Amino acid sequence: MSRPLELSYNWRAPVSFATIGLLICIGVLVRSTIVGRAGAVAAVIVLWAVFMAVVWGRTRALIEVVGDTLRVRRFLNIHELEGPRVTTVREYLTASGPSYKVRLTADQRTYYVPSAMLRQGQSTFLGWLLTNCPDAELDKGSLKTIDRLRTRGLIE
Repeated sequence: MSRPLELSYNWRAPVSFATIGLLICIGVLVRSTIVGRAGAVAAVIVLWAVFMAVVWGRTRALIEVVGDTLRVRRFLNIHELEGPRVTTVREYLTASGPSYKVRLTADQRTYYVPSAMLRQGQSTFLGWLLTNCPDAELDKGSLKTIDRLRTRGLIE
C-alpha cells in the first residue's frame, strides 16, 4: 500500500507565532482606552483567520501513487488520475516552486498537482508521469525540470 507524500514545510511554527501574536495584540487592545478598539480587535481576528485559512489550504495538498493511478488533492476533493488517460501536462510556477496542470482524454477539466508543496513531489509526479504516461504532451518547463531531476539522479 502506498503512502501520501509529506508536506515540504513546517506549518506548526507559523501557526504558533500567529496565535501568540493574536493573543498579545488582543490583550494590548483590550487594556487600552482608545476609541475604536473593538473594531481593531475584530480586524486583528479577521487577519488571523485569513492567515489560518491559507495555512489550512496549504496543508490539504496530497499526492499518492497507487499503481498507474495518481491520487491528488489541492484543497478539498481527491481526484484519481489514470496514467494512460493523461494527454497534456503544463508546469506553472508557485512561490514554493513548480507545480503542474494535468488534462485527461475526453475531459475538459484541469487537475492541479501540488508537487511544490510536498517533499519529493516533483520527482514522484514526474517519475510516475514518465512511467505511466508515455504519450503525454509535456511543455517546455516540464521537460527542463525532468532533465534537471535526471541530472541530479532523482528520476530515471
